[in-house]
Amino acid sequence: MEEKILSILQEMNTKIDSMSETQKKHGEILDEHTELLNEHSRILNEHTELLNEHSRILNVHTEQLNEHGRILNEHTEQLNEHGRILNEHTSQLNEHSQTLEEHGLILRSLRTGQESLQAEVSEIKLQNAEEAGSMKKEIAKNEAGIEILKEESWSNRIDTQRIKKTMGMA
Repeated sequence: MEEKILSILQEMNTKIDSMSETQKKHGEILDEHTELLNEHSRILNEHTELLNEHSRILNVHTEQLNEHGRILNEHTEQLNEHGRILNEHTSQLNEHSQTLEEHGLILRSLRTGQESLQAEVSEIKLQNAEEAGSMKKEIAKNEAGIEILKEESWSNRIDTQRIKKTMGMA
């Protein structure tokens, strides 16, 4: 029995030694895992710091984007106002173009009328010149006739005076 106890004890000792080795291996593995865990913790802390820095940068960029959005909204309002003004100006330009076109038609009509009147005036001048020429000829004829009449009238007077003298009336 003693032997049996000794054998059991020896088995137990062997198992304890085996467990000790397993425990030692597990301890080594645990130490490796602890080192890995510490390394991962360090990396995680670095990443956390980077994420915090990136968050801060993103917050700054968000503020800038919000400001840019506000400015873009102001610019949009100004562009809309300018578009409205341009539409008004376009309307006025269209009205002015229409008025200018109407004035152009009136001016063309006036020019045509003026040219027609100038042609009539030229024709009247020509007719007047022709009439003046024929009147001059007529006047020249009349003057010649008047001259003849004067001479005849003078001659008749002289004859009348002679007859009166001869008759004793003068």
